[in-house]
Amino acid sequence: MQRLRTDEKVIFYFKFPPAFKIRLPRIIGNYNPDWGIARYDESGQLVLHLVRETKGSADLTKLQFPHERRKILCAQGHFRALGVDYRHVTGETADLWRTADKVAVQRMLGSGNVE
Repeated sequence: MQRLRTDEKVIFYFKFPPAFKIRLPRIIGNYNPDWGIARYDESGQLVLHLVRETKGSADLTKLQFPHERRKILCAQGHFRALGVDYRHVTGETADLWRTADKVAVQRMLGSGNVE
């Protein structure tokens, strides 16, 4: 979150409180997302990136606990169905405010900028 403190386009960010839970099937367990971010986009429009999940690895198969991977995958589907911008990031993610769709397109094209 150090990058957010120095980003002039960030209006505010917040950590979801532990009591904020998304109900998932009992076998997976309830999910508590990490961060919410409000930021001006490239066109100057205020955008609320409701959820950013931070973990030590971008590779879900390398997470410490198997249930973390399942919760992130369920959260992706949950927020996609609601039309909410959700993305799993790490401390090394430079463009954490970009939507997951733009990031996926950039990876497929091998480019650094898709607008």
